[in-house]
Amino acid sequence: MLQRDYFIRLIQEFMAAIGRFLQKDIDQRTDEDLIDIYRQYVGDFRTLRNLTVEEAIDYSRNEWTPDQQLRKLEMLAELWYAESTFKLHPLKDMLLEKAFHLLDYVDAHSTDLSLMRRKHIKEMKEQLDNNLSKKLSE
Repeated sequence: MLQRDYFIRLIQEFMAAIGRFLQKDIDQRTDEDLIDIYRQYVGDFRTLRNLTVEEAIDYSRNEWTPDQQLRKLEMLAELWYAESTFKLHPLKDMLLEKAFHLLDYVDAHSTDLSLMRRKHIKEMKEQLDNNLSKKLSE
């Protein structure tokens, strides 16, 4: 019970940190700020940022306890999404797509119902669809 309460508190702190990051103007968002959030909540930026979705899932099984895996994967997806908000194409699209697929994986395997997670998945899907439509019309 204490461990679950601790992790709930950690998730709340993480979401607040991501929220503060996303509230900054795009030109004020820095890699250093994001690297610090990675370090505090999920691990090494250079390792985790460059993983594929499948590699991230494998990483979670090897590095995190079973009760942390889905929650930390969700955090990683949110970090990928946050980074996609201030990067240029094609990195922006790659990070958005990875975030979408990882969050979708978490939603499919989680026993916790999260309307916020589902809303975020829907928003990412719409962004990806819009990006694809733009590419096809060019």
